[in-house]
Amino acid sequence: MLKEELGRMMFENENGVKPIKILVIEDDIEYASMLQVLFETKIEQFEPSHVDSIERAIDHLREEQADVILMDLFLQDCSGLDSFLEIHANAPDIPIVVLTSIDNQDLALKAIRRGAQDYLLKGEIDSDLLLRAVSFAIERHRMLLVLQHLSLNDDLTDLLNRRGFLSLAQQQIKIAKRAGWESMLLFADLDGLKDINDNFGHPEGDRALRTVANILKQTFRSSDLIARLGGDEFIVLAVNFKNRGFETITKRLKENVERHNALNSKYRLSLSYGVVRFNSQSQLSLEELIEKADEALYTNKRKKQN
Repeated sequence: MLKEELGRMMFENENGVKPIKILVIEDDIEYASMLQVLFETKIEQFEPSHVDSIERAIDHLREEQADVILMDLFLQDCSGLDSFLEIHANAPDIPIVVLTSIDNQDLALKAIRRGAQDYLLKGEIDSDLLLRAVSFAIERHRMLLVLQHLSLNDDLTDLLNRRGFLSLAQQQIKIAKRAGWESMLLFADLDGLKDINDNFGHPEGDRALRTVANILKQTFRSSDLIARLGGDEFIVLAVNFKNRGFETITKRLKENVERHNALNSKYRLSLSYGVVRFNSQSQLSLEELIEKADEALYTNKRKKQN
């Protein structure tokens, strides 16, 4: 049964099955060798790697991908919860199973509360238990990533949603301020969405919103945060953006909208937007920046209507 579980988790590549890569962080060489023997008794389609310290684990993760990490909580260069937190900070997208003694189960539970997928007691591990922990850790972590994606992304456009944008934008602005970067915040809405819904139906209105999302993706860099806040409202945060880059991006946005309109005979898409530029000395909060960009949007919208 466990072979089938792990078999379903194998990834396909051009050469066939891609094995599961397991990084073992353990400074007891004999115990690490024993773990490898346990794996080999159950399944051969995996690539184990072994390091004996946190420092070497971090170096390894910079160079190599891992599908799951097994780690002892007590190592020579770091021990206790700090060892888990150090690895988790450097590999947040990799599921971790911690190895601990029966006397340190409370510590293992703390690691789980901080993001570990499971823990195993060193004196009680057998091959079935080890492989079950690995397979379940990978599957639970996958489900967690799916749920995280759903909670932070807009279903209709696959852009960030309001929650996802506010969460990530705060971090990006902090990074930009520390680095001394100039940045811009663009607030936009789709003009006449109600008319599109009334004249062509709501499915066409949804298509129009998805088109706007694609135009924004084409216009901005992949590193920029693009979100649909709800309804017909969109927002973009672009950090490390120079003034000339601002002029280029607004020109590109207009050109991309017009390019779409040249191919669409039903109706013309029209975007209104407002922009706020700010530097590392700005004392405005994210909420204040959004408010100012929103004010600029409605100023431009009134000009268009007049």
